[in-house]
Amino acid sequence: TAKTFANHFACGGSVSKNPQGLDEIVVQGDFSDEILGLIHKNHPEVPRDNIELTEEKKPKKVAP
Repeated sequence: TAKTFANHFACGGSVSKNPQGLDEIVVQGDFSDEILGLIHKNHPEVPRDNIELTEEKKPKKVAP
């Protein structure tokens, strides 16, 4: 699925472990709405409650 996302959205996608030790798919870019649609289209067996979208914002660098 991570590879499907990466190919479909032409972005970076990978599977990594989260702090709880569970696998999660990480996609670079802002595709959250489109990803939900793609998951439900390709994997209708996945309950909506099992999908969590998180947005990581890196702190901006402050010029000295």
